[in-house]
Amino acid sequence: MSRVTLDEPSGKRLPAVRAPLWPPPLREGSMNPHRRGTAVIITAAIASLLLAACGTSTNSSSSSGGGTQTTLKIWDFSAEQVQFHKDIGAQFTKEHPNIKIEWRSITQADYMKTLPLAFQSNQAPDMFYWNATGLSELLDQKWIRPLSPDGTVPADFTKRWPDGSFLDGINMQDGKTYGFPFTENLYWGSGYMFLNKQVFQQAGLDVNNPPKTWTDLKNACAQIKAKTKAECIAAPTKGEDMQRIWYGLVSSVSTSSTDFFDYKTGKFNLTAPGQLKTFAFIQELKKAGYLAPGTNDKNFSRQQFAAGQAGIYFDGTWMLSVWDSQGFSSDNYVVAPRVDPDEGQTGAGGRTYDGNKYWVSSQTKHPDAAWTFIQWMTDPNGYFVQQYYKNAFGTLSYVDNQKMVSHPVLKQIMQIGAKPGYRVQLPEPLLKCPDIAKSKAYVNALTKTPDAEWEAMNEALVSGQPLASVGAAIVKQRQTALEEGLEQEAASGLKVSMDCYTFPEWDSTKDYTSDMYKS
Repeated sequence: MSRVTLDEPSGKRLPAVRAPLWPPPLREGSMNPHRRGTAVIITAAIASLLLAACGTSTNSSSSSGGGTQTTLKIWDFSAEQVQFHKDIGAQFTKEHPNIKIEWRSITQADYMKTLPLAFQSNQAPDMFYWNATGLSELLDQKWIRPLSPDGTVPADFTKRWPDGSFLDGINMQDGKTYGFPFTENLYWGSGYMFLNKQVFQQAGLDVNNPPKTWTDLKNACAQIKAKTKAECIAAPTKGEDMQRIWYGLVSSVSTSSTDFFDYKTGKFNLTAPGQLKTFAFIQELKKAGYLAPGTNDKNFSRQQFAAGQAGIYFDGTWMLSVWDSQGFSSDNYVVAPRVDPDEGQTGAGGRTYDGNKYWVSSQTKHPDAAWTFIQWMTDPNGYFVQQYYKNAFGTLSYVDNQKMVSHPVLKQIMQIGAKPGYRVQLPEPLLKCPDIAKSKAYVNALTKTPDAEWEAMNEALVSGQPLASVGAAIVKQRQTALEEGLEQEAASGLKVSMDCYTFPEWDSTKDYTSDMYKS
C-alpha cells in the first residue's frame, strides 16, 4: 500500500512520507552524553505543544439539561476549517446535547510531532486525522480501534459508499471495520495548474487558453517575464513542498505511486526515464529564470501567487478553501489541467485506496460517542456535508458530487479530473496478495531516509547536477530493502514476493480494475 503526506486535513492528499512515531523511544545507554541536554530541550518543547493541543477540558461535564455531557476530542490540522469545525460542533451538540465536540487544529509540523507523543503519553484524542500510514501500521502502533463499539457496522452505513469501498487490509480486518473513505480520489488530489488572472492579463495572455504543453508553458513564462513585474511560476522547492510542481508535471509523463514506485515494473523509479525527463525540465525552467527565486516553502509560494507576484502555481483541489480563507477569491484565478510534454501524455495521476483519514483512537473512553458522530458526519444529506460543500472544502467519497458541488472553480476541477486518463486507479498489491497486510517489507523500505527523494531533488536543483547521479543510491537502497524483506517474510511463511508488486500487463494510462486481479 502506498504512503501519503498530509496536507490540509480536509482530505488533502499529497505524496511523500510515512511519519514515524516521534520522538523515537530512547534505548538505555544509547545517547551520547554531550547531546543529552539538547534532547531534554527538544522533549520539553514538544511536551509544551502537546499541552497546548490537549487544552484543559475534561471528558465529561454537566449539560444544560442537567445530565452528564461527554466531551469528544477530535484533532487535525487545517487553519481554514477552524470556524467550520466550531459550527459543526455546535450543530452536532444541538442535535445530541449529551455530546460536546472539542475539535482542535494545530499546524501540520506540530501535529506530526504532537499526535505520536500524545499516544506515547496516553493523552491521545478520541478521534484523529491521519493518512501518513495505513491500517496495518496503525494497528501495529496500537493507535486505532474499530469505528463502532462492537466493531461491526450496519449495511445502511456502508451503502453510503460505492461498492468496493470497504476492503480487508484497507479499512477492515478480522471482520471489524476500522476506517471509512472520506475524500474521493477522482477529482481530489494534486496536479492542477492555477493561473492568476491579473498577471495573465498584464502579460497579454488569455487565461481561457492556458498552456497545454511544456513549450507552451515556457512561452507563457517568457511573456510574463517580459511584460510584467511578476515571476512566472511560484514553485516551492523547500523539502517535500517541491511536490507541488513535481506532480503538476510528472503525472503527464509517468504513472507511479506517491512513493516513487512503478507498479508496472515493480521498481522504485526516482531515476526512471520519465522522472529524469521531468526533473530536467524543471531544471530548465529554473535556469531560464521561470521559477520564482529562492528556496521557498508552500505558504510563501501560495501568498506570492495570491499577491499577484507570480502568474502560475501548481497544487491541488484544496487550494480553493486555502485561498478563500486568506481573502483571495476565485474571481482572481482559474484552474487548468497540468501541462503535457510536447510529444503528448504518457502518464497519469494515480488513484489509491487512501481515502480513509479519520480514525477512532484506541485510547478513547467514549467509543459510543465517536460512533454516533461518525454516523452523523457521513450522512450524505446531513449538516456536515451541506456545510462542507458550502465552504468548497473539496469532494467527499460518500456524496453525489455532481449534485452537491456549486463552487465554479471546483466544478472546473471536476471537469478536468473526469477526463479519461487524467487520473487512473493504481494496482493494489494487497488485493493481489492478501498476506501483504501482514508484510512490513514495503514500509521498511520507505522508512529508510524517508524524505530522501525530495532531498535529492532539492540538492540537484540547487547544484545543477543530474538527478540520476544524486538519486541512484536512494533507489538501490529502497529496492534492495524491499526485495530482501519480502524474501525473509516468504521464508517465514508469508505468501509474498516481488510478484505482488509487479503488474506488467497493466496499461498505466488506464485504470487497473478489480476484474484484473482475478486474471
